[in-house]
Amino acid sequence: MKKGKKVKMKNKLLNYICIFIILIFSFILFLTLSSSFSSKRIFENVKESSEVLFEEGNRKIIYIPYRNVKMQFDNYTDALMINTAYSIDNSKPLYSSFVARKNYIPEVTNEVYQDVAGELRSSSKYEYHNEVGELKDLVNGEKTESFEYGRYWHGYLMVLRPLLLVFNLKQIRILLTIILALLAIILTVNVSKKIDPITAIIIFTGLLGGEYFYLGFSLQGVFVFIIAMISSIIMIRRYDRIKDFSILFFVTGILTNFFDFLTVPIVTLLMPLILYFLLKKKEDLTTEEIIKTIFKYTFIWGIGYGLTWFTKWLLMDLLFNRSMIKVALAQVLYRSVSKGGQYNMLKVIKENTNYIIVPMFISIFSTCICECIRILKTKGNNEIQSVDLNELAFITLPFIIISIFPLVLYIALQNHSFYHAFFTYRNLIIFNICINIIIDKTFKNIIKGKEYEK
Repeated sequence: MKKGKKVKMKNKLLNYICIFIILIFSFILFLTLSSSFSSKRIFENVKESSEVLFEEGNRKIIYIPYRNVKMQFDNYTDALMINTAYSIDNSKPLYSSFVARKNYIPEVTNEVYQDVAGELRSSSKYEYHNEVGELKDLVNGEKTESFEYGRYWHGYLMVLRPLLLVFNLKQIRILLTIILALLAIILTVNVSKKIDPITAIIIFTGLLGGEYFYLGFSLQGVFVFIIAMISSIIMIRRYDRIKDFSILFFVTGILTNFFDFLTVPIVTLLMPLILYFLLKKKEDLTTEEIIKTIFKYTFIWGIGYGLTWFTKWLLMDLLFNRSMIKVALAQVLYRSVSKGGQYNMLKVIKENTNYIIVPMFISIFSTCICECIRILKTKGNNEIQSVDLNELAFITLPFIIISIFPLVLYIALQNHSFYHAFFTYRNLIIFNICINIIIDKTFKNIIKGKEYEK
């Protein structure tokens, strides 16, 4: 390797290290600051939120008429998040935000259990997990066992605690829904301008298939999609000015792990990656470069994501003597394997596809209708020709590879993907979008004309 290349690689590595260190210190700072005020200041909004959740139950279910399916909200995790936010002891803000206790009342609670592998434990008062009930008990001042959940960063605390100073859960849901809607509009408009209207429709209907506009009503999954949308908007707006998006994928991976509860993290990788290949001219890439690019950005995103998670475990061990690395690795194994033959790879995939199969067919139908309309509008300017299979395989290759990612994740995390299919199915938003892009590319390959020369 030439000396110049070595220096360049060294400088790149130093840039990544500096970015990572700055972000980790920023995370610690913001978690500490957001945990520095007394929970008494958020009591009224937490109490009102607990009443909303108690009325709705741990698993709020609504009927989606056009899909003829019942959608389940994860109030269970939302209650846990609000419980954790309220259980902060501002006399020890760093410690409190790191160990992330629930059911904790400072100077009252004296029975605290450390995080262990397996399902998060609940109060002995309840026969089954009842996070909504535990939150109501907490705001009513009931003394019960407290449990740490230190394996995650709980980055949402730096947003949720300040919001609870002003808003209750109902108001926060409205705010988050508005943010999601604005991001969707910005992305759709930019895709329509920079790529084409049909691609914008494909992405929009793909989001609708994952009930995107209901996500504001679920604190548990909203942060991943906010990160994915912002990253995608940066990709499409800055594409002409940036040659290498490695830093974007690295930072996105870091932020995803900081905010997420292992919901649908790969969406933050694959949404901007889809846009990257849509924007890339086919002349600029070979098959080998396509595969290398996907591997490169996936690897960099994965390093950001994995290193951020490991850093949390390491800091827990070093600062608070928690043996978190051991616990976390045991949890990875727990979430990855099937126990007792209750499910297998095919059952896991089927359980998730059940939630999105109807929207997927609607999206495909919508794409085909749009293609037919465009053909009719440009009648006389088009030429129908035989399919160039080699060209079609080449231009669809990135999207074929990307579409497989959710299925690989289901296989890797079978336990998690089976029992949480009511939200992990949203990984298939990526599959849905990719399938429709492949259909769009096929139409363009068959019908050549002025409208298809992009």
